[in-house]
Amino acid sequence: MKGEKEKDKDKDKKNKGRFLSPSFRKGAVKDKKEEEDDGDFKIDLIAAENDEDDEEPKSPSPNKHKKNKKKEDKEKPNIAPIKEEGKEKAKEKEHHHHRGSTHQIPDDCKVNAIPEGHIKKVASYSQAGKGEDGFTKVNQDSFLVLQNQYNFKDFNILSVLDGHGVNGHLVSRFVTKYFTSFFKNNKKMNTSNSNEDAICYRLKKNNYDILKRAFRHAERDIGKNSDIDANFSGTTCVMVFQIGEKLICANVGDSRAIMVKGNDNITPLSIDQKPDDPEESKRIIENGGEISQFEEDGEKSGPFRVWKKGEVYPGIAMSRSIGDLIASTLGVIPEPKFIEDKIDKDTKFIVIASDGVWEFLDNKTVANIVMPFYKKNDPEGACKALIKESTEWWNKEDIVVDDITVVIAFF
Repeated sequence: MKGEKEKDKDKDKKNKGRFLSPSFRKGAVKDKKEEEDDGDFKIDLIAAENDEDDEEPKSPSPNKHKKNKKKEDKEKPNIAPIKEEGKEKAKEKEHHHHRGSTHQIPDDCKVNAIPEGHIKKVASYSQAGKGEDGFTKVNQDSFLVLQNQYNFKDFNILSVLDGHGVNGHLVSRFVTKYFTSFFKNNKKMNTSNSNEDAICYRLKKNNYDILKRAFRHAERDIGKNSDIDANFSGTTCVMVFQIGEKLICANVGDSRAIMVKGNDNITPLSIDQKPDDPEESKRIIENGGEISQFEEDGEKSGPFRVWKKGEVYPGIAMSRSIGDLIASTLGVIPEPKFIEDKIDKDTKFIVIASDGVWEFLDNKTVANIVMPFYKKNDPEGACKALIKESTEWWNKEDIVVDDITVVIAFF
């Protein structure tokens, strides 16, 4: 079943990608407009320095837990209690397949059992896509699973990032490492008062200021403190925070998260951010951008894109991203949008996935594919099934196969 996005059957499939690569990329300017420096609120991959903690709800300090290293077996993943921060590793492998072949071996897979808290099991899979030449390309997706954060057994962070552009894989991995360091080292978050109310207070204080800064600084550091050319490369990021029975989803771009309760109660935890959305287009136009579809020989095709007024670049097909330093001067911003929800006795699972899933599968189809595996307590099987179904749709509908990444949490 095709997704909720409107599909144009007659469109040129070569122009369907979310980002166009202009021929003059090599001559692009590397500087971007200066982002504000938020005083001593600076974060890097080594340490996080913050303002002193403000007053917040207090609770007795929980006992610290030992960290156990988890081993990873690609063919038969470990299923064991995990008490350490998840690893964001997404391997860059180039498996060479002939045109028309299906991808059966994910680039990275993990299954984690969480014996305490609301989440019982988490599975994470990522599969590289296929280019027009029929060969498997470098996987530009990344994912992040951080469990039992700040000595609080019921605080988990689940995220999927979908890179785009020539250096999209470098951007998504940089941002994944950045956020791992941020949530591990941030002094304002990591205090002795680590209970549900205290953590939610910190995250939500001043309209999610701490998270907005983290996303902005991730983009700032790509431009200032890395060797990555991100003028025409960037990444999406959809990130779900589960704190006790509370859920907060921060989203940039068009990766997506859904929650399923009961048999068919599907709740979106994020909204795809597209340039033709009225709120988004207003900001882009005010910053010198214009929005239209790709046009060739008088015919328009593909999704709406952001262009510099009167020019043929950058051509990005989303209104928010991390990176994309040229598009950022046109109102394409790294600031996430937030949706809050709650877990209750009817909550069954959460699915977080890159656009490789949502391009052809709508929310209901995804929920229906996962449900039988929920009943068998098999999140790994659910990930495999989603990847298989998504890949089959790409092979039928396009000349390429997008990277596909899925994180599924069972409650």
